Amino acid sequence: MNHRLTAPKIRLLLLALAVLTAVGLIHYLPPIRLDLTENDLYTLSRGTRHILKQLEEPITLEFYFSNRATKDMPILRTYAQRVRELLQEYERVGKGRVELKSIDPEPFSEAEDQAMARGLRGAHLVPGTPEVYFGVAAVTRSGETAVIPFFNQEREAYLEYDISELLVQVSRDHAPRLAIYAEPDLLVRGGINPFKHEPQDPWVAMEKIAQFYDVTWLPKDFQAIPENTDLLILIHPKAFSESALYAVDQFVGGGGNALLFVDPYAELDGPPAFVQPGRKKSSDLNRLFRAWGFEQIPAKFVGDDRYATSVRIAEGRPASRHLGVLTLDATAFEDNVIAANLDKLMLSSVGAFRPLPETSIRFTPLIHSSEQSMLMPTVALDYLFDPAILYDAFKPSGQSFILAAQVEGRFTTAFPEGAPNPDPSAQIGGNADLDTHSAPRRGAASTPHLGQTDDPSQVLVVGDSDLLANRLWTRVQTGPDGNRITTPFADNAAFLINAIDHLTGHPDLISIRGRGRYERPFERVERLRRQAEKQLQAQLETLQQKLETTERKLAQLESRKNAGTTGRSGETSGLTPQQQETLNAFRQQRLQIRQDLRRLQHRLNQEIEALGTRLKLINILLVPLLLTLAVLVLHLGRKFRRAYSQLTG
Repeated sequence: MNHRLTAPKIRLLLLALAVLTAVGLIHYLPPIRLDLTENDLYTLSRGTRHILKQLEEPITLEFYFSNRATKDMPILRTYAQRVRELLQEYERVGKGRVELKSIDPEPFSEAEDQAMARGLRGAHLVPGTPEVYFGVAAVTRSGETAVIPFFNQEREAYLEYDISELLVQVSRDHAPRLAIYAEPDLLVRGGINPFKHEPQDPWVAMEKIAQFYDVTWLPKDFQAIPENTDLLILIHPKAFSESALYAVDQFVGGGGNALLFVDPYAELDGPPAFVQPGRKKSSDLNRLFRAWGFEQIPAKFVGDDRYATSVRIAEGRPASRHLGVLTLDATAFEDNVIAANLDKLMLSSVGAFRPLPETSIRFTPLIHSSEQSMLMPTVALDYLFDPAILYDAFKPSGQSFILAAQVEGRFTTAFPEGAPNPDPSAQIGGNADLDTHSAPRRGAASTPHLGQTDDPSQVLVVGDSDLLANRLWTRVQTGPDGNRITTPFADNAAFLINAIDHLTGHPDLISIRGRGRYERPFERVERLRRQAEKQLQAQLETLQQKLETTERKLAQLESRKNAGTTGRSGETSGLTPQQQETLNAFRQQRLQIRQDLRRLQHRLNQEIEALGTRLKLINILLVPLLLTLAVLVLHLGRKFRRAYSQLTG
């Protein structure tokens, strides 16, 4: 028998030896993770890693998800898996500083009680099914807690930011202290609209600020700013008194940072001129700005043909492009951390800024218009019934205008002669919202006057206040649990939080926002999914209407029954036998409708899941099989050509 090793056998043995060696070495190699997604969706950003590195106290992330109650909700379960995987990455990168606990809060369990105590809320996503919990709580050893009550999939792009913000909330000594003034007629905190005589909800942006920061609201004609203020925010500072202007001047001159929304035409500041003639809708801080080295161009707004937005003035009328309502994309943002990762901003009748010559401050543009823009008089907006009319006077200037800017340096006072005489009618702090315990207060007339100090300040100026209102950045709906659900369609609130984070010393959060979406569906599959939903949604709505009608009739009959008296036999004299029979029939009908609703919802989920399964089979089996067949065909083709060449050679 011939045991001689031929060259092919030697190569085969060497290959086997190399494979065995590689397998043995793998055990000793450190784990390697590759994130091949387009936007590095599973890789924590540098800002998050820095936040994790600076944690001084271990934090437990309690992830609450109703596993059993969502067994027929494949879309929600898929998103929950993404959230869990991202939380696991926090735990891995945290290296002992972060611990993840996954908890299933089943109905009437201690876990459900704990979720409610933490501040999470359950939602009835499908009628007749238990509440679903889907949120996270960040808990420190000292008991500090911050929560995301319920993960809204519409905020998927901001998932990492939301989680990192929890870590910042529970790890800092105190939330940044904001002193905010907003023109009262804007109703940013909600209230009764005096012009429409109807209630108005608070602006969502203000609710978010109150959730994350320590807010002190300044009254009209304030004369001082609390001493412990980290950031001063003015929203449409209209017709300020000398004392209020002096307080702002001295706060900034003393090294304080400020975020100023100064509007040449605030559309939400009461009714237009044709309803209330002579009403001024502008705010003006040029008395301060010019002393600081720049100015806002007065009585003008920026009209921009490139960024003009189509708006509908009234029902039944076609939409028109509005030169004053701008939808800005990334081409309008300067390369600055405050505008980092923003995709879209919406502004309305925005003003423009410009630096003054021979200024010593650093004036950095943040947002600008296109060159297809011009300055237009704000008086044109008073009687504007058709936005198309603005085009009659529109002539592009060929230059871009600065819509927002960051101003840094040592500011010179606008009051070189010292403090003005105090206004005896102004409020000095007798407002319940004003912190009166921090004395002295910066900017008070009793404190030493500051002409120019060695303390540098940062002021961020924006030529619009309407961008903070709900209508320009988010849709507000009432969710199944009765709470408001906000769905952003622009990054206005993200810009606001970016600016606050930067000016209060939390720039790490800026790099996190807007990481992109995890879900990248094929268009055909997504279209099929929508068709399936549309076909079944009409049936769902019909059943839901039947259920509401049945429950309404049931309530009427039961209230009539309860109004009656009960005799010895237990029968109720409030209903006749026929009405009692009808009541029982309605109860059976309600039970049947609820069962039909559950079956239909289950069928809808099954069809969507089947589409996803087919897509997975295509990705996992069909594509590799086709590639394998292609390689096999190429291999057989080469063998055939080699054999053919040997025969013909």
